[in-house]
Amino acid sequence: MVMKKILFKILVVTIGALIVLIAGTLLWLNPGRGPAEAVDPHAKGWAEEMEGTLVLHLAGTPYEMGYQRGYFAREKVLLTLSLFENLLELAQEEMGLPRFASHLILDLTYQLCSPYIPDRFKRELEGIADASGCDLKMLRRGHVISVLTERGCSAFAVWGKATKEGKLFHGRNFDWILSAGLEDTAVLCLYEPEGFHRFASAGYAGVIGVLSGMNMEGISISQIGAITKDKSLRGLPLEFVLRRILEETSNLDEADALMHSVKHTVGFNYVVADGDAGDARAFETTAHHIATFGPGDPKETVEYAIPIEDAVFRSDEAMDPLIRSLQECANAPDLPYGSNSYDHRYLGIAKRVQERYGTIDADYALEILKATAMDNANLHSVLANSSDRELWIAHAKKGQQASLQPYIHYDLKQLFLRPEERNPVAPPPETHSETAAETDTPTGNTEAATAEASS
Repeated sequence: MVMKKILFKILVVTIGALIVLIAGTLLWLNPGRGPAEAVDPHAKGWAEEMEGTLVLHLAGTPYEMGYQRGYFAREKVLLTLSLFENLLELAQEEMGLPRFASHLILDLTYQLCSPYIPDRFKRELEGIADASGCDLKMLRRGHVISVLTERGCSAFAVWGKATKEGKLFHGRNFDWILSAGLEDTAVLCLYEPEGFHRFASAGYAGVIGVLSGMNMEGISISQIGAITKDKSLRGLPLEFVLRRILEETSNLDEADALMHSVKHTVGFNYVVADGDAGDARAFETTAHHIATFGPGDPKETVEYAIPIEDAVFRSDEAMDPLIRSLQECANAPDLPYGSNSYDHRYLGIAKRVQERYGTIDADYALEILKATAMDNANLHSVLANSSDRELWIAHAKKGQQASLQPYIHYDLKQLFLRPEERNPVAPPPETHSETAAETDTPTGNTEAATAEASS
């Protein structure tokens, strides 16, 4: 009889412990949030359309900026999450991964990343959800996808002796899944956050992290997926790394310090440029390692490296021997020769920079972008004149890659002003640049359409 009582007590304690564990897990996977606030979206924010792209002007506190985005881009925010759900459905069809399992994996990933994500970004997501009526949990899930999947991409920065007038041109191709339809949610966001630098972000309505952009201090950013064995679910997702660079840094020393201070997750290469200083850095990262390279860097000793003075460029393959030894991309563990990453993107950039070294201008920099974009995977393509705070942006359209679309020109010095404060628009000059694609199969038109920022 005594033994039965003991066993019963053990059973009760065990069941209670399981209930507590399950309840605790559910609570952990469903974190709380801050209070809703009363926000007049028109008080500090506004929106306009330019050449078919929604331009959002967001200012104030994190919650206010999120609310403004959710209000002015409500339909596109909801579409972003709908497209995200479609991707999960595709994963279910192709991999047999049930929807609830995908949600659970993403919820777990968000919670593991959460300690590294600044609270201001969490509040901004809450503002979007409150204004748009979208599911906050789905928003959170969408902001950790980069921790679970790395993609291709390429980037370059040229300046000084490499360019016609010494100006710094920073190009980046964001190569991702065209079939997702994310281009239908494309927006350009002009941020004026309280206590941080103003910046422009070319991205998507339901994504507050940065993928391509530049701040008004002349710092421009880009990233390249570089699949590695050294990965972790605990850290700051790449789009928040890039956003912090734009919000918090005004020179390369500050960017370098930030890159070395954050906890990275999976393999990415970054190119960060400073238009005022006329300089750039490449950062190669994994969960536990980071290597930094400058222009024509003597540390680029691997046989496939092509160091060039006043130029920094990257695709998937790392130049750091240790980081390269951990990679699972660009024919790793072998040399990268023959891979799309090296032959088409890295070597494609290097050859074109060398061929027009000293005469590269905006037109030719655009041709480099077009010629080195990944076929059927180029979601958006961006060129920054970081010296003069200009952007040229092309988005994919109806399943056709971005490099085949017109590149729209934005003068950020004008665009941060209200329409009535802007200078009159002059007709765009004719372009007569030689095509950079002559040395390889072109992936885009040979002329970039430009449109000055106007009301």
